[in-house]
Amino acid sequence: GTGVPETVFEELKRYVGWGDGDERALRSLHGAAAPHFPRLAEEFYDRILGHEGARTALVGGESQVGHLKVTMIAWLDELLGGPWDEAYWDRRYRIGRVHVRIGLPQHYMFGAMNVHRTGLARLAYERFHGDPPELERVRNALGKVLDLELAVMLHTYREDL
Repeated sequence: GTGVPETVFEELKRYVGWGDGDERALRSLHGAAAPHFPRLAEEFYDRILGHEGARTALVGGESQVGHLKVTMIAWLDELLGGPWDEAYWDRRYRIGRVHVRIGLPQHYMFGAMNVHRTGLARLAYERFHGDPPELERVRNALGKVLDLELAVMLHTYREDL
């Protein structure tokens, strides 16, 4: 190696076996999924608003939720569009810091990622079920990127302890 220490993000990507194939697979899903981002954001916040503990953390009522839906659409767009570089992970890290600051309990992260995993896996199936090898690649890449997102979120909580 060059002696330059590996960043947290590089280490995480290496750990899940992240590669160019994953980036291609996510980008192939992006085109099919993008028209559905507003609906996914809607479903996401409906789930949160139906849950007392999560709703309390996201104070500010409907106007706040309107803003969060826009933010969520941008998050999904980047999730599948990349580039998954240091700047990407720095932005994700800052989102995690916001969650810590507003006191959002970390277990909601898992529920949140599960909502996205389910919704995006459904879209992947609709788009790629006729091409099982590609469906497999897309689903694997989706699993990796969402696990990386969770790892970054949990990292921000751990730092706060």
